[in-house]
Amino acid sequence: MTEFQHLQRVMDAKESFERLNPGVKVVIEQSTDHFESKKAYESDEAPDIIESGGWSLFNIKDMFVDLIPYVAEVDGLEEDLYQGPMKVARHNGMLPGLPVDVSIPLLVFNKEMFDRAGLAYPTEDLTWDDFIEMGKKLTIRNEHGVASQFGFGIGVDIEWYEPFVFRNGGSYLSPNGTTARGYIDSPATIEAFRKVIDAYRVHGIIHKPDEPSEAGHLHEGFAMIFGYMWFTGDLIYHKIDEKFGVVGLPKMQGGDPSNMIYMGAAGVTSKSKNPRLAWEFLHHYIIERHSWPLPITHSQAKERGLTEHRLWSRYMEELDAVRSSGFYLSEKWNSSRQLINEDIHRMILDGTEVSQTLRSWTRFA
Repeated sequence: MTEFQHLQRVMDAKESFERLNPGVKVVIEQSTDHFESKKAYESDEAPDIIESGGWSLFNIKDMFVDLIPYVAEVDGLEEDLYQGPMKVARHNGMLPGLPVDVSIPLLVFNKEMFDRAGLAYPTEDLTWDDFIEMGKKLTIRNEHGVASQFGFGIGVDIEWYEPFVFRNGGSYLSPNGTTARGYIDSPATIEAFRKVIDAYRVHGIIHKPDEPSEAGHLHEGFAMIFGYMWFTGDLIYHKIDEKFGVVGLPKMQGGDPSNMIYMGAAGVTSKSKNPRLAWEFLHHYIIERHSWPLPITHSQAKERGLTEHRLWSRYMEELDAVRSSGFYLSEKWNSSRQLINEDIHRMILDGTEVSQTLRSWTRFA
């Protein structure tokens, strides 16, 4: 059972697996969301495998088989796996599923805009202060203050600011996700958040919510972009990727290089009547086949030329820097995302005090 809308990847894996295993038939069903998947699991005919684009289901105790012993049985697989995503997947002490649909953010920059401004391209040594100064020089506004070009493009989202908090030495939650107190309201987290809000309010390098703009889409009027894998994939698909470069996110005072990661998973349910066969299909689908844009093994990344690709190689390298975000660690925190983002809008637009607001978020975990 899969929650993904597009089925071509898993359908291709089904066909090749059935060819390799005569007499085995893989039945694929779609569910619309986590609720429907959980309902199917609780039924008398639970699916052998559930695949989801999020992680909530995989935090449910005893819903999935621990795949660690299965991974250990495959010669060399543990060493081949990228350890960043695997550490996130194992944050509860077990491996409930193999990661799929992996995406991480990097700093994507428009080379033409840097050339026009006479600025050197950002490097891996880029600091937050240098990043802000670049952003100010790359933001272009008319006499009415309306921008035709912004220095930096990023959405208003608590999840998207987390890498900057990590890099400043802060975090949203305790390592086990049981509390936000002492973490979301720590000096390092508050400082990082204030820096991000200042990029909107003080420096004006980021498009504010509902701000009049002539900058167009991210690839059109933004010099630097908080660019996930899917953004860079679109650049390559539309054959405009030569205009762009990519480096790591800016360094901050804490000196921590950590990044966040979005990923779902596919796991063998604890109700599966054929767990060994279900694992074999998972291994075929995710490890052996080129099913997802960012693979989770070094060997597949090399086989597909991603480790040598001008842009993709930097994303593959970044996989080793990821750690568990708050939304993986606490379902309560994850479900509070909309309320938190509403507060962020008020900080950006109304100047609501940052430290006081972050202290109020301790109630969300």
